[in-house]
Amino acid sequence: MIRTSSAAPEACDAAAGWTGRVNTVTARTGRVNIDALLIRPGGCVAWALPAGQGLDAITRVRALGTWFGQPA
Repeated sequence: MIRTSSAAPEACDAAAGWTGRVNTVTARTGRVNIDALLIRPGGCVAWALPAGQGLDAITRVRALGTWFGQPA
């Protein structure tokens, strides 16, 4: 999970249940319309959080669970 701005700290916190399978980093990007990305090991973007859109628990668990299985 890559958090691209301070607008979505909950995106990185969300990955805590997948420790060992999901690494989190904070990065800068030239794109201002994305707050967080979930990038698969092969480099493909599996999920993106548009800027200003809240990250609800259902969306978070669904995105992480789809690609990384159930949380630990």
